[in-house]
Amino acid sequence: MRKWLSGIVLLLLSAPLLAAVSQGEEGGGPPSEPVDVIWVVVFAVIFFGMIGYFFWYLWQNERKRTPEE
Repeated sequence: MRKWLSGIVLLLLSAPLLAAVSQGEEGGGPPSEPVDVIWVVVFAVIFFGMIGYFFWYLWQNERKRTPEE
């Protein structure tokens, strides 16, 4: 278990270095275009709405469940 954990930690520590080396001299690609704020708000509403619906659905199913003896 310790071997797996230390391997994961070393991978996570070396990942940013590998990403920097792979970009090379050009520094990656062109910068991305900015997005309108409305699309960020739409994404946030959909994202948090789905999370809220998931927990509501779990809560409703838990209330419907009959106690098992």
